[in-house]
Amino acid sequence: MAVVDSQLHLAEGTVKPCVKCKWHISDPTNPARGQCTVNRTQMGSIWKRWIRDVLNMTCSKHEEGKLSFREHV
Repeated sequence: MAVVDSQLHLAEGTVKPCVKCKWHISDPTNPARGQCTVNRTQMGSIWKRWIRDVLNMTCSKHEEGKLSFREHV
């Protein structure tokens, strides 16, 4: 199965941090961390990636807003 990688990278002071992205899911125990759900496998399943710093990490798939139920499943 091929997965298209969104290339999360550290960008200090970015205007598009993961915390504002609709693909971001907060870590319930540490709000400075989270998970990215933008990547999908060829079968359509979610491929989650850990985000070490939600305030200073970003990627090319950044989209502001909220994740809808249909996009999540």
